[in-house]
Amino acid sequence: MRRLLLAALLASFTAAAAQSPAPLSGIVQSEEALAEGTRVAIHVVDADNVWGYEVASVEPVGGTFTVTPAEVPVGELRPFRSGAVILPGLQNEYRVTPDGVNVAVARFNMYVDDNGNGVFDRLQDKFYVGVAQLEDPLGFFTLLYVDRAATLTGSGVELQLQPGWNVFTVRFPADRPEFAVVSAVDDIVLDVVLP
Repeated sequence: MRRLLLAALLASFTAAAAQSPAPLSGIVQSEEALAEGTRVAIHVVDADNVWGYEVASVEPVGGTFTVTPAEVPVGELRPFRSGAVILPGLQNEYRVTPDGVNVAVARFNMYVDDNGNGVFDRLQDKFYVGVAQLEDPLGFFTLLYVDRAATLTGSGVELQLQPGWNVFTVRFPADRPEFAVVSAVDDIVLDVVLP
């Protein structure tokens, strides 16, 4: 009985560790000084890329940030069908297996928390306009949260997604793109302008 309980605890710990989010970090580039109350945030987006649920946010310090996304509530997940999410470099030319995987897609955003409540308020807070990319080597990324292990297959690559947060990346070190799925990146560049 004791061994069974120990095995169950170990399995639970292993599953939790597999879903542990890793920090995502980088720099903010802006021609003007960042406004007081500026926050770097990660928001789940809907099928039309409209910001929704705020997963995490931090105030940038000295033009840098590190943010660790939290778990996504079940109500924010949607079926992850082949080609349903546009991924940089692959677009919609990929397959997802097995069937039945659910996903949340998230984006980095920046806003000025005008009312000081620590979350984005669409009717009150101003947001920055910009581009998020990877710096070394140059590339792009998409944040994907999946509720179980999955495989992406397309353009001659097969990529494994683990339960929890995954960062799909495409980088251009030479003439051919390199695709990967990683748990963390530390060379994000948010190039922004406050309208």
